Amino acid sequence: MKNTDEKAPLPRGGEKYDRILEAAIEVVAEKGFQHARVADIAANAGVADGTVYLYFDNKNHILRAAIDSAFEQFSSRVRAALATTHDPIEQLKTIARMHVETLVARRNLAIILQTQVRQSSKFLEEFSHHSFVDYINLVREVIRAGQGEGLIRPEVSDRVAALCLFGALDEMISSWLFTGKPIDPEQTATQVLDILLKGIRTRPSHA
Repeated sequence: MKNTDEKAPLPRGGEKYDRILEAAIEVVAEKGFQHARVADIAANAGVADGTVYLYFDNKNHILRAAIDSAFEQFSSRVRAALATTHDPIEQLKTIARMHVETLVARRNLAIILQTQVRQSSKFLEEFSHHSFVDYINLVREVIRAGQGEGLIRPEVSDRVAALCLFGALDEMISSWLFTGKPIDPEQTATQVLDILLKGIRTRPSHA
């Protein structure tokens, strides 16, 4: 049961805070959000239940912070990688590859994003106004840059294109989780971008 004192949660950050976030991802991926308890998260993190409540109000707060933290780290790594090239097409490939790499490396996070988040419309709504929007906006920036350089058709909606990229990669991760078949981040990113940029129709041959 949550402590009854009215102290505000401690500021985010620190070794214990990070352990709690990682523990939350592991526990929720294993047990599901409904069955995971704060006590389970605390035990996994190696801290007392009361310590968890020094940082977080409840289980929902913990998981939301864990997902936001994961996406902030992802965004930071991606932006650093994008700074190494000014080619918008290469930047899109980088985003796609790192999207797949990150979730393959963090399977528990992938499970939560593909299953747990989607089971709660309230949680999905809260999540979509934070990390998801930041991700989509980053892709939109790159697409607009590509349009400015004449590499992407100017009439294409940058929002729709960004959602298409995210959706395709999202489904590739779902397939990997549900089928257990290996997935190669580089190959997957290349194929998804090839289809997104060129389409699937054959080009007419000219005599």
